[in-house]
Amino acid sequence: MRKTIFTGLIVCLISLIAIVPVAIGAPGDLVWTQASNPSVSWDDAYAVAVDGTGAYIVGVDNYAGNPRWRIEKRSLTTGSSIWNQASNPSTSWDEAYGVAVDGSGVYIVGHDASLGNNRWRIEKRSLTTGSIIWTQTSNPSPYGDVAYGVAVDGTGLYIVGYDQYPGPDNRRWRIEKRSLTTGSVIWTQASNPSSAMDEALGVAVDATGVYIVGYDNYLGIPRWRMEKRSLTTGTSIWTQTSNPSPGWDFANAVTVDGTGVYIVGRDEYLGSDNPRWRIEKRSLTTGTSIWNTASNPSTTWDEPLGVATDGSGLYIVGFDEYPGTNSRWRIEKRNLTTGNNLWTKTSNPSSYSDEAYGVATYGGGVYIVGYDSYSGGRRWRIEKREP
Repeated sequence: MRKTIFTGLIVCLISLIAIVPVAIGAPGDLVWTQASNPSVSWDDAYAVAVDGTGAYIVGVDNYAGNPRWRIEKRSLTTGSSIWNQASNPSTSWDEAYGVAVDGSGVYIVGHDASLGNNRWRIEKRSLTTGSIIWTQTSNPSPYGDVAYGVAVDGTGLYIVGYDQYPGPDNRRWRIEKRSLTTGSVIWTQASNPSSAMDEALGVAVDATGVYIVGYDNYLGIPRWRMEKRSLTTGTSIWTQTSNPSPGWDFANAVTVDGTGVYIVGRDEYLGSDNPRWRIEKRSLTTGTSIWNTASNPSTTWDEPLGVATDGSGLYIVGFDEYPGTNSRWRIEKRNLTTGNNLWTKTSNPSSYSDEAYGVATYGGGVYIVGYDSYSGGRRWRIEKREP
């Protein structure tokens, strides 16, 4: 008799559990927010990468008035700190701009000024503690050289930025592939389409090649530049440019999936005082345009700075100045096949400028990093949102 009653209770409980509604956030809704404010000056979070154990954020803090690299690992479920590390190789300006992760470590790139002359700096750190595994530097010119972006696959690490090898007024694209285990150089390539400033700002990789985006100074005016290069040698597969306006146009970031390569940046189609978001999808095999679209929420400065995809859409982050000159975070999700907007969210935690720089997706979450202007300075801001 007891057995029958007990079974009935279990059935009733299961029925009750089955009808209890589960709270699921709407697309773009905020899951959690965290802030990090290690100094009383400005601290900026530039990039984020994610794996199954946490979110890795890199940028700069102004500890003791001396800008230094800062690296944090945070919980995917709450955003709470797992570990943080700092790297301060010089007594001058050192900043970390890009991050990538694989099963063996987290890779950070940027610059240090240890010789009084900005040079590329690349670090590999432990996933569990953040401690250094190896460090490499690259200083091809006697002038300032900066690494902005990094991507990783099973064969190596791809780093992009610029060097000033021909001279201080002639920056050129620089692309390096390095060993995952030691950081030693596998190959190096340079691209110098103009005699003025040309910079590579973003990089992505798939099984067919490495994709680099940035700008060149065609006829003295910056325009979008996109290159695809060989994984094994770094030689060019294709190059494309996009020059939608007579003003300054920059391609800031890139991501890739099996259907195309996605590039985000700004154009000045409506004038130099009103840059707008621009998003392009291009062919993997030729780089030709599949679609392009623009977003111009304000009559002043709007710019996208980061992009990621999870197979359900394209996530673009940056800022707009919708109320006026008070920039706020802007996050858009767009359709992969058409570029149409699926949803838009904004975040404006302060009455001063707030900007989102980087985005990554993992396991049903969208992770965004940047800064907000808190108490007269800047602090790191990290958000997790529903996809």
